[in-house]
Amino acid sequence: MKRLLAALLLLPALLRAAEPRILFLGDSITYDGRWTTLVESALRSTEEFKNADIVNMGLPSETVSGLSEEGHAGGKFPRPDLHERLGRILPAFKPTLVIACYGMNDGIYLPPDPAREAAYQKGIARLKDDATKTGARVIFLTPPLYQADKPSSDPARYDAALGRFAGWLASQKSQGWETIDIRPALRASITAAKQKDPAFTYAADDIHPGDQGHHFIAEATCASLWPLLKIPGKPEFAEGNAFRVLKERQDLLKHAWLSATKHERPGIPEGQPLQTANALAETLLKDYQALSSTKLSDWNGYQRLDFQLAGRPALLVRPKTPAHGNPWIWRTEFFGHEPQGDVGLLENGFHVAYIDVQNLYGAPVALEAMDHLHAFLTKYYSLSKKTTLEGFSRGGLFAFNWAALHPDQTAALYVDAPVCDFKSWPGGKGLAPGSPEDWQRLIKVYNFPDEAAALAWKGNPVDNLAPIAKARIPILAVIGDADEAVPISENIDLVEKRYQDLGGHIEVIRKPGGKHHPHSLPDPKPIVDFVLKAVSP
Repeated sequence: MKRLLAALLLLPALLRAAEPRILFLGDSITYDGRWTTLVESALRSTEEFKNADIVNMGLPSETVSGLSEEGHAGGKFPRPDLHERLGRILPAFKPTLVIACYGMNDGIYLPPDPAREAAYQKGIARLKDDATKTGARVIFLTPPLYQADKPSSDPARYDAALGRFAGWLASQKSQGWETIDIRPALRASITAAKQKDPAFTYAADDIHPGDQGHHFIAEATCASLWPLLKIPGKPEFAEGNAFRVLKERQDLLKHAWLSATKHERPGIPEGQPLQTANALAETLLKDYQALSSTKLSDWNGYQRLDFQLAGRPALLVRPKTPAHGNPWIWRTEFFGHEPQGDVGLLENGFHVAYIDVQNLYGAPVALEAMDHLHAFLTKYYSLSKKTTLEGFSRGGLFAFNWAALHPDQTAALYVDAPVCDFKSWPGGKGLAPGSPEDWQRLIKVYNFPDEAAALAWKGNPVDNLAPIAKARIPILAVIGDADEAVPISENIDLVEKRYQDLGGHIEVIRKPGGKHHPHSLPDPKPIVDFVLKAVSP
């Protein structure tokens, strides 16, 4: 009995812990996805909804009334009826919240008519009943405006028909319904936009809004949605790259779910299988979270962007004027240490990037994180597909290993007192003491069963130069010839000889009597010149 009581007491907490599942339903304005993406972005800026499952299953031409004008779509097909597919959607997606916007098509673009109004009301009530029976909460939006740019030329008085739909929907609040009348705020926003710019157009075809119109719909929706959902503060909408990636994600899931639930409207692109779409959507959500959480600051007089990418701190420093092709240098470890080379490259139009893969020693898990950063920066910031890798000390493991894995995406390597064989450091199996603590961590992150497996591994940079040499990737190494921590005879000297034997080009700047520290050069000109030459056409 005590166990049962404890389980019952835990049940509310478990129910609260479940992520919300939000379903958008509507016609072509919803299917378009711009206003729904803006609303989604505002929801994801809150703690409660940041990881929610949010899917838009709007369908062009659709009604809730089941009505269709004669000769719709040139006689190719009648208007879809939501209720034909709703019985497949609800049990498949299992929404906890449905946000529905219907009405634009339900009056069939004819003057106000009691029979059509009754069909709309019946269809909306049926949607509410069917969704509520599955445990979903339902919030209705009134239809947007028709011919808002020139209402006086609406001979059919169709916007008045939509207004009657909206009035009835708003009246259902007295019955406990949750409804949002977006029309007054939408009309006010359009009026203000036209006062500011008389050439402003809300909907060029009288029905489908442009970008700003979708923004107005999202603003009007969230102004009432926030109180209904008891969300504190004001809605924050995504912009730029963050909006674009969230829209890409929403479109991906939209078409996957429309296909999976077997809609019957012709002309809709086939979606990917749900399993595939969900995997891609997970990556896109991580990208969105990185873009939307980016913090700006100053770094040596340049704009620095900090963000979380797949749970790891990452950053990008932007030049004041990017060089042609958006070249970049990628510091693999110890960002900000002896930064003179990076600053010199920023002055020459390079970006500087970093992702925190500390204590991963160039292991496959680190290379996966690096893959994600490369894809992220080249996609959303249009950086060059080829990067220059910069490996300080243990960062040499990351730089060499990633270059060997992706020679086609590597322009050059600049390594500084680099670890080129982990048996030397942190293993300490040669001239240097190594680092026992790091050695044990390395064995673990590489998933070696024991030390013997680590010692037998042939994937160290000293053993894996052929892919880099084949791609004719130039290497610059700056080292102290008396390095006590990473002995050059076990590291860069082996790389230099073997790389030359493979036909590769490598330059080594040796600091006489130099130890492991300090890294870099007081005057970074040789480093900057090397990188500039390596990426020049």
